[in-house]
Amino acid sequence: MKRAIIIAVVVFIALIGGGITIASLESIDQGEVGVVWTMADGVQDETLGAGIHFINPMAKVKKYPVSQQQLVFSNNPGDYNEEEHPDWHIDAPADGGMVKLNMTINYNFMADRVTDLYSRFNGMDREAIVDNMVQNSIMAYIKEVTPEFSVMDIYSDKRAEVSKAITDYLNERLNEEYGINVISALIIDVQLDDTLMQKVQAKEQAKQDAEKAELDKQTAIAQGEANKAKAEAEAEVKRINAEAAAEQTRIAAQAEADANNAINSSITENLIRMKEAEARLEHGWVTVQGANTVVAGAGD
Repeated sequence: MKRAIIIAVVVFIALIGGGITIASLESIDQGEVGVVWTMADGVQDETLGAGIHFINPMAKVKKYPVSQQQLVFSNNPGDYNEEEHPDWHIDAPADGGMVKLNMTINYNFMADRVTDLYSRFNGMDREAIVDNMVQNSIMAYIKEVTPEFSVMDIYSDKRAEVSKAITDYLNERLNEEYGINVISALIIDVQLDDTLMQKVQAKEQAKQDAEKAELDKQTAIAQGEANKAKAEAEAEVKRINAEAAAEQTRIAAQAEADANNAINSSITENLIRMKEAEARLEHGWVTVQGANTVVAGAGD
């Protein structure tokens, strides 16, 4: 009987010890850190990294993600990969009207700031801090950035620039306020009311018309210059051909003149007398005067 009691006590102690041991083990997943709090010491400065840790069984551990997280603000359920979802888009002011923004915010808690976060918000976990505070801050800060841009900038022309400006501003403010690093704030979609959409479309059409008119103008100028160049080229060809023809005529005339000069220079007094003698022999009496032969009379 006594032995059974001893065994029971040992088993009880073992169970208590095992329970305490199990209660003292804390598992931290990859991409998380654990903040440890005890009633005696408060928040410990050193956080728990990924792995299994043996801690004071009376301690409380809050886990905060330090890997990338994402918040979605949208009125499109597909952006949440769901068939139905509450409308969480952001109504943001811009120069010229209001725009509806659907956005994704990629962020992470900074590992060296989570203990301060735990202390400031009395041990609230990540979900509560994000849902009750961070989301509202993000929407408010975005509305401080968008008035710097026109509706047209946000809707089409400078969307990437607007996203960068929002990212930089959110990173500055949330880093200071919550120890959050904003990796990117991306505009998924911009929606306008019907009146504003008509104005934007009219402005876009006017821009396209102006660009087309300028293109037509430049095309006409280019065509005119091409026609002018073509006319000048044709005139130059005609000039060259005319000069070539004139040169050919001059050369022919010169050749003819040279030939005549050669003939004239070849008729000498002796040649005349020789021809006269030949003519007398063949035709009788012939009188030759000068370079041109004139038959004055004939006889045997």
